[in-house]
Amino acid sequence: MMGVYKTRNNDNVDDGESSDSDDDDDLGDVPDTREYMPVDVEGLQSINIGGGNSGFNMGDLQNMTMENGEEDDEDEDDEDDEDDIKLQDGDALVVVAKTEEDFASLEINIFDAESSNLYIHHDIPLPSFPLCLALGSVVSSYQSNNVATAGNYVAVGSFEPGIEIWNLDVMNALEPTMVLGGMDTSGAEDDWMRMQSASMGKKNTKKKKGASSSGLREGSHTDAVMGLSWNTVHQQVLASGSADGTVKLWDVTQTKGGYVRPSATLTHHTDKVQSLAWHPSEGTLLATGGYDRRVCLVDARSAAAVSSTKANQSVKKAKLLADCEAIAWDPHNPNYLTAASEDGVVQCWDVRKFGADPVWSFVAHEYGGVSDISYNSQVPGMLMTCSIDKTVALWDTQNASSPTPQPCGSKDMNVGKLYSVSCYPSSPWLLACGGSGHELAIWDMESEDAIQKRFASRVNDGDGAAATAAANNDDGADEPDFEAIMAAEDNAATSKALDGMSKSKKKKGKKKGKAHSKRK
Repeated sequence: MMGVYKTRNNDNVDDGESSDSDDDDDLGDVPDTREYMPVDVEGLQSINIGGGNSGFNMGDLQNMTMENGEEDDEDEDDEDDEDDIKLQDGDALVVVAKTEEDFASLEINIFDAESSNLYIHHDIPLPSFPLCLALGSVVSSYQSNNVATAGNYVAVGSFEPGIEIWNLDVMNALEPTMVLGGMDTSGAEDDWMRMQSASMGKKNTKKKKGASSSGLREGSHTDAVMGLSWNTVHQQVLASGSADGTVKLWDVTQTKGGYVRPSATLTHHTDKVQSLAWHPSEGTLLATGGYDRRVCLVDARSAAAVSSTKANQSVKKAKLLADCEAIAWDPHNPNYLTAASEDGVVQCWDVRKFGADPVWSFVAHEYGGVSDISYNSQVPGMLMTCSIDKTVALWDTQNASSPTPQPCGSKDMNVGKLYSVSCYPSSPWLLACGGSGHELAIWDMESEDAIQKRFASRVNDGDGAAATAAANNDDGADEPDFEAIMAAEDNAATSKALDGMSKSKKKKGKKKGKAHSKRK
């Protein structure tokens, strides 16, 4: 309701009312007593509005405040979002562990090779700074019968003693699928009740029987997890190496009491364990490398079947001149194990003569050492190394004219110091690396003429690869069947299997020097 005010032109006329100034006529002080009237849909329809052939329907009434075409734009945006989420056949997925200041996350990136478009599909926040990753396909469903669940999973090692396993198929995941080791939270409610009782002066603070005094789950690592490797033969088995100097084997399908306990714990290293790698075809052979300047070959079945002391006695060891940074098996020559150290040296051993002199050794990066190595699973003889000198280098390990790998080119990836390098397993020419620049770099080598000239003829050349492997395995006829011998699951049989790998006596090493400390 609006008020009406009279005005008089004659100042001398008195109508019995006092004359107020303009300042007193402030409508802002008048309360608004209007009531909101909802749209009467039935009433509008009764006068032929909202129906019929008027050209004005109820959808228009409900969207009267929406601009023309805005709804269509939102539908188009939704379709674009769905297209971005949906994976195409030619998409290459790259999982990256990333840290920025006080925030850590897992990023699942998609690279479209046709358009050279790289974008983040989704990300997962992490509670602690990550140190290593391993991709797997099987975990436990936590049912009473320990049924395995297939999918796309990633195990994450961090500065914490626990290993988190995340489901990459779930977007906006709030918690990991499972945690191996780490803090024991099963008694958190009891601890809270004890604290409340103590604050009220009650003395009933009895601790739950069986609770760990360290606060960690039974069998957990006690320090940061620095290396992980998921077994490609026995897909439920995960190996982990830690700064506590131990290597643990986990069967992620076997849960007891609500969590997974390690199947075996090995203590054959005397310092931090940096890297691990399962053999690509012999599912019981595990290679490990640590800051005690040793590369070790472990029989996993002996580790599970006998005590830790006896299992350590059957471990084969090779000495390095510096701390081990990365190890890798040659997928085209399964007898060759390669290790890289912080002094920039890369060397390879024939595991049948493990502990003797390496097959070849060379300096890959003179400044900054080698931070990671990787073989191309589709191109025989292609080895990739990266370094904190910001470059990726390619090497030919099957050059008949030279006993040592030959350089095939290098490239500055422009993402800072490089910490990791990997080749896409579904394409022979895609290489990815990450570094201190907080960015992922992709190198498409298909357009590199020098690389194509050297390696293109080897792709999908099964006969050539077989011939090369046969040449390197000239005495392979006497090689023992590892799986058959290890099936005995006793220390004598496993020792025989490992002894059969070496046809020459292991040379007695010099006294082990104290490894210098290094912060990772």
